[in-house]
Amino acid sequence: MQKFAYVGRYEDGGSQNSFYKLKGRKQGFKSFPNKSLATFAHKVQSTLSNENLAPKVYSPVCKIRVPNYFASSDGNGGMKTIKQMVLSDWGYLTEIAKPYECDDDECDGCCLDSCCRNYGKIENLLDDINKCGLEYMDAHPANLGYVMRKSKRVLVVIDLGAESVHSESDSYPSVCWDGAEDMDCCCEQCMAQYDDSGEFEYA
Repeated sequence: MQKFAYVGRYEDGGSQNSFYKLKGRKQGFKSFPNKSLATFAHKVQSTLSNENLAPKVYSPVCKIRVPNYFASSDGNGGMKTIKQMVLSDWGYLTEIAKPYECDDDECDGCCLDSCCRNYGKIENLLDDINKCGLEYMDAHPANLGYVMRKSKRVLVVIDLGAESVHSESDSYPSVCWDGAEDMDCCCEQCMAQYDDSGEFEYA
């Protein structure tokens, strides 16, 4: 087994997940509130990344160690900050995409209107995702990015959680929304995540 040495700083948080940038690596770790949500996003992103429609995925669904800071008494009436490494929520390692920036001065910031010169590129991206049997329902500039493929910038989607993607296919795992809000959820999916620490060991 390979050993994961450290994790970089907390980078960003969306409505359902958090993102950590790994120190010294061109990779990040995207975490989710429960294992079923992470498993769904992992499957979707893995499928789309094979078609260069999403960033690459570099690990199975897992947990990594992240720094947690808390205040404690220093014994002299003052306080000190203590750093403790703890396991993250469930997630996976992913390629870091460069944030999308609209280069059309006439655009109102949405980019999903035909008046924006990037509208056609975004529509083509969504059409290609549909061809994979997925409907992307959360297209806006913050959920888009660029990755490099064969020395060229490629437009991709970067938020692939169950709140953003819909599929009628049974090939994508079901999710438990109760587990996202209630850590005491007793459904089979949520109970299973407590049976295995899931820590990912990485070189």
